[in-house]
Amino acid sequence: MVAKNQFYHISLALLFCMGFLAFQVSCRSLQDATMYERHEEWMARYGKWYKDPQEREKRFRIFKENVNYIEAFNSAANKPYKLAINQFADLTNEEFIASRNRFKGHMCSSIIRSTTFKYENVTAVPSTVDWRQKGAVTPVKDQGQCEWGEEGYIRMQRGVAAQEGLCGIAMMASYPTA
Repeated sequence: MVAKNQFYHISLALLFCMGFLAFQVSCRSLQDATMYERHEEWMARYGKWYKDPQEREKRFRIFKENVNYIEAFNSAANKPYKLAINQFADLTNEEFIASRNRFKGHMCSSIIRSTTFKYENVTAVPSTVDWRQKGAVTPVKDQGQCEWGEEGYIRMQRGVAAQEGLCGIAMMASYPTA
């Protein structure tokens, strides 16, 4: 009788465990299906496509990890900002940095460091200056994955009439160089 009772309890426990595992698998499959739909919508929105099914699966896994991170971050609610899914959601941090951090420096920095500025005959200095209005810089643009200028930097020359290759006010004739 004891053996029969023990067998009954073990069978019941085993049945419960199998039911729980089946429930977990079905929930996980539903979550993956929902995430797969989100990935498909994201691909359509940003015009993404992959060369083969292996690449697509790899990018889906990265997308899923990034979405889970974004949702966990936003649910913490102790930050003054929220994260959102954007066109880079299928990239790892390393891939994003490699694709966006191609700045190699340029010659402007050496000219600016080698010159000194003297505050001579300055009576009224404005509290703010919008250098976009002065023509020294342009609004921020997303250049995608292209490198900046020639061979990764802008070659600049004083006295060149063309604006390309010039480095803002450092190239203006009125900029103090001595």
